[in-house]
Amino acid sequence: MTEGRRLDAVQRAALQWQVCFWSGDAGEAEHRDFEAWLASDEAHRRAWQRLQRAGGRLQALPAEVAGTVLRTTTAGNARRRTLRALLLLAGTGGTAALLRETPAWQLASADERTATGERRELRLPDGGLLTLNTASAVDLRYGATERLVRLLAGEVFIVTAPDATGRPFVVETPAGRVQALGTRFALRCLDAATRVQVFEGAVELRPRDGSAARRLDAGFQGLFDTAAAAAPEALDEAAAAWMRGLLVAEQMRLDDFLVELARYRRGVLRCDPAVAGLRVSGVFPLADTDAVLRSLLRALPLRITRATRWWLTVEPARGRA
Repeated sequence: MTEGRRLDAVQRAALQWQVCFWSGDAGEAEHRDFEAWLASDEAHRRAWQRLQRAGGRLQALPAEVAGTVLRTTTAGNARRRTLRALLLLAGTGGTAALLRETPAWQLASADERTATGERRELRLPDGGLLTLNTASAVDLRYGATERLVRLLAGEVFIVTAPDATGRPFVVETPAGRVQALGTRFALRCLDAATRVQVFEGAVELRPRDGSAARRLDAGFQGLFDTAAAAAPEALDEAAAAWMRGLLVAEQMRLDDFLVELARYRRGVLRCDPAVAGLRVSGVFPLADTDAVLRSLLRALPLRITRATRWWLTVEPARGRA
């Protein structure tokens, strides 16, 4: 990587941190990660200092004002106007363009988004239904030739509606595009792929950098990344239990269970490797993750230690290895 490209990446990371703090969603874990990032490389510290000095423009915006705007979950015109104003305040010389490209900024400026632990249903312009799971964000781009939903983060469940003009219904994710063929289906953005589950009808998966599309029929689910789509598997209907506010586990490893539960609560939820392989089964209400953790303590030889209010570790109970 050239020095110029490296500096671009560092500057981009600094901008992501700035928007994260503006959003008001940064908790103990984010502050810890930021301090570690800042201390890991002198280039990080310089980039952060440059960002704070950027003509005084970023500092001129009160943090509480930016935080209020970016925490707003309603995709109203007022929030979009304020976000555009923030871009102007960010200055010239490419800073505003970089800010627009950061994932944190894209999530903050999304047309529709949910906070951690929130679930919300919305009616699409064509009469279809879209349900956003926890910490999810979408942009809606309905045009003359297609109905496009951009899934920026998280998970959605979609029930499509017929279109009088015959426009295709497409969901775009970082991995590629999914075209619905009259269907009920769910999509979830994973670290390096998108998972698609089809409950009715069919969809066509088209990886962003691949040439071959794959059809996925009702009763099946599949993963695809930017290069290719994996072979379909039988549908795991329990994975859509979040639509009913539930987390369903059947002999799930404890570490995997806690990763899923952590999606619905703020802060950090860690699993001690000594108990990672314990098995969890049951139906758990996502509206009260503390109650879920208490039920784990009753069922398994575990304890929970708290470094802070937002930093929990599930460990072996005292006297258990």
